Amino acid sequence: MRRLRLILAAFIPFLALAQGNVVVTDAVDAELQRGQVSVSVVCDDRSLGDLVQFALSLHGAVRLQPNGAARVVISRQGVSATVACDVARFAFQKEVRGRDEEELALLAADAVIAGVGRALRLRPLYAGTKVAFTSRGTGHDEICKTTLARARTLRLTSYRNTSIAPRWSHDGTRINFIASLDGFPGLYTTNGVGAPRALLTGVRGAIGAASSGPDGRLVFVSSNKGTMDVYVADANAKGARRVITASGSQTVNADPAWSPDGARLALTSGPTGRPGIYLASSAGGATSRLSTGYSYATEPRWNPVENKLVFTFQSGRLGLAVADLAAGTVQEVPAASAFDLSHASWCADGRHVVATQASRSSSWLAVVDTVTGKVTRLTPPQLGDCSQPDCWTRRD
Repeated sequence: MRRLRLILAAFIPFLALAQGNVVVTDAVDAELQRGQVSVSVVCDDRSLGDLVQFALSLHGAVRLQPNGAARVVISRQGVSATVACDVARFAFQKEVRGRDEEELALLAADAVIAGVGRALRLRPLYAGTKVAFTSRGTGHDEICKTTLARARTLRLTSYRNTSIAPRWSHDGTRINFIASLDGFPGLYTTNGVGAPRALLTGVRGAIGAASSGPDGRLVFVSSNKGTMDVYVADANAKGARRVITASGSQTVNADPAWSPDGARLALTSGPTGRPGIYLASSAGGATSRLSTGYSYATEPRWNPVENKLVFTFQSGRLGLAVADLAAGTVQEVPAASAFDLSHASWCADGRHVVATQASRSSSWLAVVDTVTGKVTRLTPPQLGDCSQPDCWTRRD
C-alpha cells in the first residue's frame, strides 16, 4: 500500500502537467479558430523591440500579451537580427537585415507574422508598404510619408500652399500630388529632395489625383474640357488621352484606380450626390456600374493581391466595404468604431488598409483590418489633421 501511494504521488504532478498542457493547447486552438494568435515579444534592444511591437499592434490577427502563446525572441546585431520562436506549435527562426533600424523593425515584424501566422496563412505586411498622406501639422496642407513602424515621418513639401492628393509612382521612388503653385491647379512630383517637378500645369478647371499603373502610366480626371473626364498619360503626364467622357455636366468622374495588371480601371461616377462604383477598360470605352447595395459609394481602390475592391460608402456615416469581384459579393468592414472611415488604400498583405478616420473636429490615419474590423491609429496628434492616405506596395 505504501508503495502504491509513492507511485501515485510521483505520477500526480505529471498528470496535472499533462492536463495543464491540454488546457493551453485547447486555448490556442480556440484562439486560432477565431483567426487570432497571442504573441509576446522579447528583444535585447529596447528601441527595436518597441518599433516591432508597435507594428505588430496594428495587425488584426495578433494580440500582444506578456504571456502570449507564441513567445518571440529578437536578438539584434547592428542592422541585422535573429527572429525566433521555440514554441513547438509556432517554431521558426529567421535572419533579417535592414538598411537602418526602421527597415530592420519592419522586416522583423514580417518575420513574426510569417512565422507564427503560418496556420492562419498570414502574408507579410510591413516592409512592403509605404504610406503617403496629407497633413495640416504646419497649418497648411503638406505631403508627408511614413511607414507602418511610424519611426520616421517625413514632410516632403513646405510650400505654405495647398498640396493634396498624394499618389505614389509605380516604383515607389516618387510621389505625385496636386498643388496650385502658379495660381492654377497642377500635377507635380517629388522625391523629397529639392523643388518639385511639374508634370501638368496650367489646367483651367479641376484636376484629380494622378494614380500610377503597374507600367508607370498615369490616370487622372480633369475638367479642362468642361466635364470631369478620365485621362491616361505616360509617367510624365505627356500624351494625355481622354478614355472616359462624362455624359454631362451633372455627371462627375473621380478617383480612378488601376487594376494590378493595368487592364482595367475602377472609378467613382454618377450624378452629384449619388455616386457609384464603375469599372472600365483602361483603353477606354463604356463603363459598367458595380452593384454595391449602397446608394452612395465612392473612392474604389484595387487590392494588390486578390480581385477585390475597397470603397467608401455612406449610410448614416462613412464606412468601408470590400467588393469581391470574383465571388460577386460585397461585405461591409466590421469596424468597431464610432468615427467615420473613408479614403482607404490597401497594404501589401491585401488584408489591411490605411484609411482616413475622422471625428467632427479632426482627422487622422488608421490601419484597418478588413477581416476583423480592428482599427488602430497610425498618425500621432502632433501631425495635426491627416487624410488622403495612399499606400505603395511592393510588387514581387
